[in-house]
Amino acid sequence: MAQRLERITQMVDAINKGRAPTVEDFCRIFEVRQRTVFEDLRMIREQLGLDIEYDRFRQGYVNRDPKKKLPVFDLNEGELFVLVLGRDMLAQYSGTVFEPYLRGALSKIEARLPDTVQVNLGDLQSMVKFQAAAIPSFDRQTFFDANKACEMSMPMEISYFSPHNNEVTERCIEPYKLLNHDGSWYIVGWCRLRNALRYFALHRIQNYKLLEQERFRVKEGLDIDKYLESAFKLEHGDGEQHIKIHFKPAAARYIRERKWHPSQKLSENEDGSCILEFVSQSLDEVKRWILYYGANAEVLEPASLREMLRKEFAEAVELYKD
Repeated sequence: MAQRLERITQMVDAINKGRAPTVEDFCRIFEVRQRTVFEDLRMIREQLGLDIEYDRFRQGYVNRDPKKKLPVFDLNEGELFVLVLGRDMLAQYSGTVFEPYLRGALSKIEARLPDTVQVNLGDLQSMVKFQAAAIPSFDRQTFFDANKACEMSMPMEISYFSPHNNEVTERCIEPYKLLNHDGSWYIVGWCRLRNALRYFALHRIQNYKLLEQERFRVKEGLDIDKYLESAFKLEHGDGEQHIKIHFKPAAARYIRERKWHPSQKLSENEDGSCILEFVSQSLDEVKRWILYYGANAEVLEPASLREMLRKEFAEAVELYKD
């Protein structure tokens, strides 16, 4: 429906510019059949109330009453605020391959805003600021092709760089979903090389090929959403681990502000500290997160995670010895 409304809007714009476009013109521009164009013209006349007619002398369509325009729509402050948020969120993708597409889409929306909107866009925009994150760069065609592979259940052959092993491997994957995590895009899919579900960062795919003649089915009994929710942030690999962390009051004030995991349990202590418990699939990922809080966080369980942090802090102390 949204695509049809955009097409109708462009058709009316072309007619109002006095070019007397023909059905064939619209078929060529929008790559649709004549029947679709005639249905759109009927909608413009009967439902939108414009006096669009075929002019035999000019051999094209004209607007007999140019003062009549497409119906305006009203936006309340909340709706307009969302629009402005969308425009400011461009800062998150400034300089990336997606910026031209996002900017073009928002420009089209703003161009359709009616004169009846009373809220000042500039005033609203000044209330919001998005700080751009460090987003890895990659070729935009990689994203579009990966999305196509997910939609059409089409396998991909990829050359993938693993920073953990510092090596490039050739593998065939079955892409299920695209996931954005902390500004980076990942393919969630089945790896035929490892015979397991894996994440593949788009910026680490060096080469790829779509296997367009092949289709796959999601493995029986595999719940992708459940798999994604089971991770603390992103990583899997260690099996289900029960995590229990004591946060001193200075850190607890921040911990209790958010929900860190669907499985979490938060216990409050009289001294202002708290204990956070949750289930994670990766101890290494939790370790890196806890390091951010330094001496304000103590792992109570499991013992293996305590040992990992003890070694990490011991190595850090050696770095700062005089």
